[in-house]
Amino acid sequence: MRKHWAAGALACALIATLPATLVAQTPASTTAQPSSTDQLAKWGLYARLVGQTMKSAGAEGFTVRWRWETPGEVLLEEWYRGTVVTDKPSYTGTFRLGAEPGTFLLKSSAMLGKEWLGTLQDDGSVNFVGKGLLKMPFRVRIDDQGIYEMADAKGRTIERYAAITEPATPVAVAETPSPSPAPAPAPKLEPVIASAPTAPAPAKKPAPVVAKQAPSPPAPPIKSPRRLSEAELAFIGQSVQKSRASSIEQARQAELAAQEASRKFQLEYQASLAEYARREAENAQAEAEFEAERAQKAAAWQQQAQASEQALADSMQRLRDTTANIQAQQAAAQARQRAQADAQAQAERQRQVELIRQANQRQEDEAARLVAQRQQYEQQRAAAQAAETARQQQQQRGAGDVAGAGRASTDTDANRCVSGAEVRENDTTKGNTAAYVSNGCGTPVAMKICLMTESGWKCGVNFGVQPQASWSFSAFHATGPVFVDAKPAASNRALASP
Repeated sequence: MRKHWAAGALACALIATLPATLVAQTPASTTAQPSSTDQLAKWGLYARLVGQTMKSAGAEGFTVRWRWETPGEVLLEEWYRGTVVTDKPSYTGTFRLGAEPGTFLLKSSAMLGKEWLGTLQDDGSVNFVGKGLLKMPFRVRIDDQGIYEMADAKGRTIERYAAITEPATPVAVAETPSPSPAPAPAPKLEPVIASAPTAPAPAKKPAPVVAKQAPSPPAPPIKSPRRLSEAELAFIGQSVQKSRASSIEQARQAELAAQEASRKFQLEYQASLAEYARREAENAQAEAEFEAERAQKAAAWQQQAQASEQALADSMQRLRDTTANIQAQQAAAQARQRAQADAQAQAERQRQVELIRQANQRQEDEAARLVAQRQQYEQQRAAAQAAETARQQQQQRGAGDVAGAGRASTDTDANRCVSGAEVRENDTTKGNTAAYVSNGCGTPVAMKICLMTESGWKCGVNFGVQPQASWSFSAFHATGPVFVDAKPAASNRALASP
C-alpha cells in the first residue's frame, strides 16, 4: 500500500520544468479555430487558451504557448525556457479529447512520454491524474483575471501564468544635427528632444516602433527644436546618470532576488527530494510489512486449507466405512431373512406334505372304514331286499317285481362306481386343501364331499356329476380326514353325512 506522495512529487517534477518569473512579451498569433462551436465547447478552458502566450510570475521561468496542431482535435502546449519563443520548444504537451465527454488525454514529450487523464469539473477547472504507478495529480484553471493557474492535489498553487501585455504606443524620435543625441525629459520645461555631445548613450535600446492596424492621420510638421542651454544640458546629463544608476541598482537588486529565489528553489527542491526519498523508504517498509503479513496469512491459510482437506478426507473415509458396514449388515440381514424364509418355506412344504400324507392316510383309513360300513350296509340291505323281494314275489309276480329289483340295484351301485378321494393342495389357491372325486358310473350321480378342518367338518354337494367327470371340494386349514357319499342323480335317498 503506497502513501499519497503525489503533491510532493508533482511539485518536484513541475517546479523543475515550469516557469518562475513573469515579464512582458509580445503575444503570439492565434492559430485557426475549428468551425464547429459544439466541437470548440468540448475543449473547456483550453478553447480560451488557443492562440495565447503566457509568462510565469517567477523571477525565472517558462513561457507557454497554446496552438492547434489539428484544429478541434489536437492541441499543443509548448513550453519555452526564458522569455524567447523559438521554433523548438523545450518540451511539448499534446492534448486530445477523451473517449468520454468532458475528458482529455495529455501526453508530455518529457518524462519518457508521461501521460495524464484529465476530467472537466463543474467550476470549469480540469483535474489531471497520471497513468501508471506515478499518478502526479494536478489541477489547472483560469481565474477571473484570466490568470492560468496550476495547483497540486491539495489545492496549493504551484505556478501562475498571465497573458503577455501589449507595450505602450511608441513615440517617434526626430534626429538633430547633434553628433550624439540623448533624449531625456527636463523637469518643469516643455519636453523637447535635443542632442548633447557629452551625454552618455542610454543603456537600454529604444522601444520599437509598432505599426498600428488602423491608418493614422499624417503627423503635423515638426518644428525645429530650440538649442538647449548649458545648464539644461548639464541637468539632463545628471538626470541620465541618476536614471542609469537607478537602473543598474534595480538590475542588481533583481539579480540578487533571482539568486535568492534560485537558492530557495534549490533548498526546496532538495527538501522535496529528501521528503520523497523518506516517503519512498516508508512506502518500501510498509510494502515489506504488508508482504510479510500477506505471506504469513497465506501460510496460515494454506495450513488451514490442508487441515480442512485432511478433515474432509477423514470424514469421507469414515462415511465410506460406515456405508460399507451398513451395506454389509444389510446384506447379512437379507441373507438371514432369505435363509429364514427358505427354512420356513421348506418347513411349510414339509408340513403340507405331512398334512397331505396324513390326510391320505386318514382317507385310506376312512375309505377302509367306509368300505366295511358299506359291506355291512350292503349285507343289511341285501337281506332287507331279499326279504322284500320274497314278499313282493309272493304278492306280485310279473314285471313289477323285476322293476323294483333294478331300482334297488342302481341305488346300491352308486358308491361302487365313483373313485376314491384324492387330497392335495388346491391348484389355484395357496393354503387351500381340495379333495378330487371322479364319476365312474354310467349315469349322472350326486356327490357329497366333507373335509375335516380345525373348526370341524366342511361339506359340499354336487347333484349332477356327469359320467367320467371329476368334481372337487376344498377347504382352508384341512387336517386330513375326508368323507365321500354318492347316489344316482334320480334317487330320492338322502346323501349321508360323516
